Amino acid sequence: MDSPVPDTYPETMSQGFSPLPDSLDCAAILERLPVALALIDPGNGQFIRSNEAFRQNFGHPAQPFPDWWKRVHASPRLPDTPDMCPPPPDGNARDDIESDMLSIDGSPRHLRTQARRHGHHLLLCFVDLTDNDSRQDLLRQALAEMEARSVTDPLTGLLTRRRLEEASLSEMHRFRRFGHPISIIIADIDHFKHINDTHGHPVGDQVLIEFALRLAGECRDLDVLGRYGGEEFVVLLPSTPLAGAITLAGKLRLAVCRQPFAGVGSVTASFGVAECVSKEDWNAWLTRADRALYAAKHAGRNRVEAAPESAFDERSIKHRNRLDRLTWEDGHCVGDPIIDAQHQNLFELANRLLNLVREAGPPAEIHTTIRALSDATRRHFRDEEAILSSVAYPRHEQHAKAHRVLSAKLDALSGQSAMGTLPTGKLIEFLAYDLVDHHALGADRDFIPWLRRGPRDPAPTDD
Repeated sequence: MDSPVPDTYPETMSQGFSPLPDSLDCAAILERLPVALALIDPGNGQFIRSNEAFRQNFGHPAQPFPDWWKRVHASPRLPDTPDMCPPPPDGNARDDIESDMLSIDGSPRHLRTQARRHGHHLLLCFVDLTDNDSRQDLLRQALAEMEARSVTDPLTGLLTRRRLEEASLSEMHRFRRFGHPISIIIADIDHFKHINDTHGHPVGDQVLIEFALRLAGECRDLDVLGRYGGEEFVVLLPSTPLAGAITLAGKLRLAVCRQPFAGVGSVTASFGVAECVSKEDWNAWLTRADRALYAAKHAGRNRVEAAPESAFDERSIKHRNRLDRLTWEDGHCVGDPIIDAQHQNLFELANRLLNLVREAGPPAEIHTTIRALSDATRRHFRDEEAILSSVAYPRHEQHAKAHRVLSAKLDALSGQSAMGTLPTGKLIEFLAYDLVDHHALGADRDFIPWLRRGPRDPAPTDD
């Protein structure tokens, strides 16, 4: 398989966010944004890059970040805050920090500092709270666009290899917890090198774009389609056994070969199919699909081959439905009335949003519902963290970190919704899997023993 397209900044020193290839053009967004931003190497604390707004406010930092932080906070007029330095040695994100800092002209500024992971670096955002609302909107919009670009192939608009692997691991977790079948299809354009050599790379790029459109036209909203590298594409099929995946692969093959491609003529593709089986990791599953693809190539191309292993029979599949609705059941309760009531409310809001998406509801109503879900989610996270702290849940900090990750994803989805660029499949994936399966019905189950412990009961163990 081809190497993935890199989705992080190259580690080269630059005074600013310099122009980069199309696959990395989020750097240009950051350079123009009127919010002070900087990239830092968490290993040695050195500034890698900074944008124009940062340089106008703080100049060109020559010191490592911890030393710089102490310097901009060192003044009798400012509170003593050097120990609040956001990025710890391990490079993880920290909570937002409000503090007074000295700008390059010596004037004090009240700023919120945010440290978030971005690839192998830390992205630091300094938000001026004197104009909080407008700057927060700008920051949220930029981060939402960055999120979209970091997981999207710039040529085809499909998901990147990294995001495909993340989605696959998410589905594998669901498969192991709830027994829903999952399959993948690997599609590879036949003789693509010949197309590039004969017609040129610009024409080859147009073939890739059209190929992606034809695949997407046959897939369901719930399916996850991405470009894995070069001319190779992967389709992740939730709630789909081997037989269903083979059927879809046949439709994809016909969608490619039945009509000529502009400027090229006839184009065909080969397909390898594999269903995930128990105790199989991602690499093993992908390898079986890749071997099936190789078998299709070896047998003459323009055909579908499948790995024979399957975890389900025909009869059992009929009793397993696609997750088109999130169903609240009494067994989902964790035992705290506040948490359980809020979980049920989140289910209702998520279902309202799913219905709007399925029925192609008005974009404004979809966005309003996303904002309502976001507000309810934040209130729930705040209340749940207070409850977990009161019962001395030992993994309270890890759970709070998971909340911050989910909140950031929901903010990104809201930003994309506001701009009219929200992919339906990505929204469904977040609601059904990230928020519900993996968190409300996954991580939240871990603290049940602490909620149900009496005042004189011994503390539960982590065994």
